[in-house]
Amino acid sequence: MNTLTRHTSFVVNAAPERVFPLLCPVREYDWIAEWSCQVLHSESGVAEPDCVFRTDFDGEPMTWVVSRYEPPFRIEFTCFVPDLFVMRLQIALAGNEGTTRLDWTRRWLALGPAGDEWLARRKEGEHEQLMARLSRALRHYLETGDMLRP
Repeated sequence: MNTLTRHTSFVVNAAPERVFPLLCPVREYDWIAEWSCQVLHSESGVAEPDCVFRTDFDGEPMTWVVSRYEPPFRIEFTCFVPDLFVMRLQIALAGNEGTTRLDWTRRWLALGPAGDEWLARRKEGEHEQLMARLSRALRHYLETGDMLRP
């Protein structure tokens, strides 16, 4: 079975304590215009250990679980698309004099031939484009308090 790893880093002008709460399936509605999810389990109503939610982008329903939760420095999601792949998204935050460096690492593990084909169709630069949109949206929200509209 194949794997694929992508890593991106960027800096925003806000402390980790302000950035971390936005890395939540509920709070992403505040700053990601195309965001949509269904929260299946959360005792607090926001991201927490074992929070479970579902997304459906590009016709691929994905179930997400918050598998690591260390505010305000690290959050990790383990995501599943049955018969295709398991994906782990790790986000680490490091503060420095009012700024935060965010390190995003996604690793996909194919679950068989269909997953291998799915990974093979990932185009070079696709992840970088997604992360460029997310970094612009997050920076805009942190600077203005408003969502960046497409």
